Amino acid sequence: MRALVLSRPGDIDRFELKELATPEPGADEVRIAVRYAGVNWGDIQKRQGIYPVPIEYPAVIGLEVSGHVEATGAKVRGLRIGQPVAAITGPQMLGGYADHCIVPEDYAIALPDTIPLDLAAAMPAAAITAWHLLHSAHRLRRGEIILIHAIGGGVGLMLTQLAHLKGAQVIGTVGSAGKAERPLAFGAHHVIDRSSEDFVAAAMRLTKGRGVDLVIDSLGADILERSFDALKPFGRVINIGEAAGYPDFDIRAKLYERSTSLAGFEFLQAGPGSPAWRRGIKAILGHLADGSLRMPIEAILPLADAGKAHKLLESRKVSGKLLLDLSS
Repeated sequence: MRALVLSRPGDIDRFELKELATPEPGADEVRIAVRYAGVNWGDIQKRQGIYPVPIEYPAVIGLEVSGHVEATGAKVRGLRIGQPVAAITGPQMLGGYADHCIVPEDYAIALPDTIPLDLAAAMPAAAITAWHLLHSAHRLRRGEIILIHAIGGGVGLMLTQLAHLKGAQVIGTVGSAGKAERPLAFGAHHVIDRSSEDFVAAAMRLTKGRGVDLVIDSLGADILERSFDALKPFGRVINIGEAAGYPDFDIRAKLYERSTSLAGFEFLQAGPGSPAWRRGIKAILGHLADGSLRMPIEAILPLADAGKAHKLLESRKVSGKLLLDLSS
């Protein structure tokens, strides 16, 4: 099988397209013939060697895929050969940039025929993350005000739609001009361009000095620190990443300024295969089927152009999802 192998951490020139042996599934695993692989910020961190969980190189990265079940292990009961699926590529979230990948059965999502495979590949990481942020890590209530950093990205757009469906007021931030259109179309009430406007001052103005109930931050660095200043007293920040760099501030002092709180979030803590995980998948598939949840696909590139896809994502000018097409 073809696989895009990352020989060691570094720039995109570390990718090598190689022929590897097709893997066989274990007893509780399935092998997926991959049609599309999603491109995520976590893939970039793994390529750069800065992912929070160390991985061994050489490695085949790629944390989400869609395709068809090609082989099943002896203990697999819920999936059949030929079934269309989307999947998170297991606990280490590796292996998606290849013609075939092995995933535990609990990490695969059986798809109805009404959901196309390109949309399915754009869905798992962003949609599962967004759903559990608003239903597990935080119980979002109607009328709450939520501030979403990087609202034009995959997770941001999913959060926007799910929060809107819950009756929350959504404020977002973007890092450059031109990325507000989609979030606004998807239900955001206001989008702040951080390159031209102070997001804390804007958030306080938009809430008439009250502050927001919840900030979801995927950027880290000084943006995480300043996010506490946009909260109401007893408000909450949930951090899901450090795309702008690691923060360096006195977190305890910041929490005590207005009795706010900070939480981290890792979506696999929702427990693949658990009742909570299944509830989230059922809700997401229902919203996708009835059109109340959408994921725009910014571009689809061949596997050999994964490096180009990484550079596009790093440019921070993408609003939507980037996919790799394994059929080409």
